Amino acid sequence: MTLMEEVYDQLSENAFVETAEEFSTDWCWRSKSWFAVQKSKNGEFSVPAAINCLNKVKMKIALAHLKRRKLGSLMDSDIRVLGEVRTLLEDHLLE
Repeated sequence: MTLMEEVYDQLSENAFVETAEEFSTDWCWRSKSWFAVQKSKNGEFSVPAAINCLNKVKMKIALAHLKRRKLGSLMDSDIRVLGEVRTLLEDHLLE
């Protein structure tokens, strides 16, 4: 499994994305078919796509922290999952 697939799976399993198209367009700023094409080629994140995804993750983490002020510990699992995804992407970009 590629990092791209791992990130998508974590986001999908935790209801941050509903479809691969949404992941491609809203998280990686690519075309609707980008994830499907990359997956079929056993491709990986490009640096720009990984940076775009990381930026979205960081924004979601910041929003989750703001929501935590109102909702309390309900947001902890979201913050934890997004933090794990952030670490995966940062490690990938530092390679």
